[in-house]
Amino acid sequence: MAKRYRFVALVDAAPGRDEEFNDWHTNVHMGEVLKAAGFQSSERMKLVPGTTGEGTPYGYLVTMEMETDDPMAELGKMGAAVQSGEISPSDCISPVLWAGLYEEIEGARLEA
Repeated sequence: MAKRYRFVALVDAAPGRDEEFNDWHTNVHMGEVLKAAGFQSSERMKLVPGTTGEGTPYGYLVTMEMETDDPMAELGKMGAAVQSGEISPSDCISPVLWAGLYEEIEGARLEA
């Protein structure tokens, strides 16, 4: 049975380019990633100012979900799509980011 995974990325727009970043991410990047790799959904959220602890926070949280038996193969598809130009880059995103893939923990989801 396939497991659920969530790819998480913390990103920033290039300085002064939030509007351009949001347009590119919504209307270009998210669709390209969903098409190229095995993700079923993608979502981006914006940080609410004044709600973080110490350190320099990232302005945006991006999550993408997939169900698969081979998450590394799906990530490989995404990497190959970046290399081939199928996923187009943009200089409106800051090159400094953090990303990781998380595996669902069975029984660790609770809904009200």
